[in-house]
Amino acid sequence: MGAVKQFLIICFIVFILSMIWEFSHQILYVDLSGIEKYAHLVIASFMDVIIILSLFMIVSLKNKNAVWIKKPCLFDYVLISLFGIIAAVLIEKINLTLGRWEYATIMPTILGIGISPLVQLSLTGIVSLAILHHFEKEE
Repeated sequence: MGAVKQFLIICFIVFILSMIWEFSHQILYVDLSGIEKYAHLVIASFMDVIIILSLFMIVSLKNKNAVWIKKPCLFDYVLISLFGIIAAVLIEKINLTLGRWEYATIMPTILGIGISPLVQLSLTGIVSLAILHHFEKEE
């Protein structure tokens, strides 16, 4: 698969998974951003794409190439998970502090961070990578 095609497929997979996540978990938040709800969810999904692509770039730097995406090892998945959690903690702390959103009472939290956002980037990153790897096998 060509690099451009692979990049577009990654973006598409991450975007679709992020949209599903954002729309299904939005009831766990009180949006204080002032942006219309659905527009905010789409913007958040685009930001998720940028963040997850950044996580993939970090792993590419570690591997000194982007070919790892075709055959990721367990450590690559671990790095995506770890960096996804770190990114989520930073994003949540910043946006909660700035008052852009807050958690609804039904949001379960760990140390003041919602569980849903804690697992989102890691899970969507790993699932995106697994789906892409599946497409790579079929070609």
